[in-house]
Amino acid sequence: MERATTGARAEAARFRRIFRQAHAGHPGCLADEWLRQPCADAQGRASARPVVWSRRNGPWQPHGVIFVGAAPGNAGGKGAGRLGAHGTRIPFGGDIAGANLDVLLGSVGLDRNRTFLTAALNQLPAAGGGEPSAAEILAPVGDYPSSLHLLRDTIIACRPRLVVALGNVALRALAAALQLADDAPPGRIPTLSRILGAGIARDQPLPWPAALPLARHFARSWQAAWHQPPRLHVLLITHPSAQNMSPHARRDTLFHTRMLDARAALQHAVTTVLGWPLPTVRPPPPSDGIYALPEWRDLIAPRHALLDQLWRARDV
Repeated sequence: MERATTGARAEAARFRRIFRQAHAGHPGCLADEWLRQPCADAQGRASARPVVWSRRNGPWQPHGVIFVGAAPGNAGGKGAGRLGAHGTRIPFGGDIAGANLDVLLGSVGLDRNRTFLTAALNQLPAAGGGEPSAAEILAPVGDYPSSLHLLRDTIIACRPRLVVALGNVALRALAAALQLADDAPPGRIPTLSRILGAGIARDQPLPWPAALPLARHFARSWQAAWHQPPRLHVLLITHPSAQNMSPHARRDTLFHTRMLDARAALQHAVTTVLGWPLPTVRPPPPSDGIYALPEWRDLIAPRHALLDQLWRARDV
């Protein structure tokens, strides 16, 4: 029991170091790992683009599978709305993309208390939503030289066997993060064609390709943390945004079939890579952990419940 407790503390300490680096310059955050209040600077001024990385992303422990998105959204609020990760500080929280992701998680027996959600850029893009630019991903965040360094350290701390890239931006950032040479500013983010040419294919869980070799820094850091070499699989699926899949759509539209394709790919991945059994019925979300946060309970849960009912009515 004592050894297990010591191991859990060491695991949490890895995440705590990441949290403190990502939130450097936000003194209030450093004492509040659940981000009960939005990020603010030393003068108490709320950050216009808070860092969405905390215990709200998932438990600070290893996970068999983690999910990488593009960037926090704001449910159409362009930075002024209450919903979306920018407003709730909960990744994929409050918009259709979040409700869609919850369906995907439940389809393999997961929930937000049993995985970790992160992104290529853990801040609202300057445009107020949508995909982040390469310049934003390559810019410093907290004490990190770039968001890619933050993503790299997150992956090491989570020790996943399977990384699910939610869309092309996530996949490109993942490839760049795994190939960082050191803590110097990164170079260019690989193109999608280069990554696909190396052997990655949409909706297929595959070992990380040898044609995109892991950086020695990444491999050494993983080995030092876990005393074994990294053995990563990656799954690229369509980003679950409202522009790609929607419970409001008819069954004969791409907005419906894309969800079915993503669900089938994820189910195949967790059974073949992780050996997990699939639930016979998609379970409802729990009520503890992330689901007990007031932002979830009061803002997100009612909206996600309505969207969930629409998917269930379509046998999804």
